[in-house]
Amino acid sequence: MSDPLRVLVVEDEWLIAEDMAACLNASGHQVVGPAPSVAAALRLVGENHVDVGLLDIQLNGETSLAIVEELRARDIPFACLTGFGPRDVPSAFANFKFIRKPADQAVILSALAELVRAS
Repeated sequence: MSDPLRVLVVEDEWLIAEDMAACLNASGHQVVGPAPSVAAALRLVGENHVDVGLLDIQLNGETSLAIVEELRARDIPFACLTGFGPRDVPSAFANFKFIRKPADQAVILSALAELVRAS
């Protein structure tokens, strides 16, 4: 395993958030969150060191674009989690890295490694 990462998890569906957190914890990473909303995620980013983010795009009627902007301002790599394809998401998200939900542990860990290598 590579060095442990502090991973911001933003997901409004409790079961998916818990599964992702369990996957990350089992792999030795530390979860920041999970955050179910934009406000909660922004608070966590402001209060914690974050190495990488995994963000659901749609959060209870709002998008995670404000979180994306904050992570980009801090040079924190991230991927967007979605059940939709890149052509089905809001255009502001079209060029970001995607992880298709539901994602298994290998896909999530591979995406994290790729994000860290690319940053």
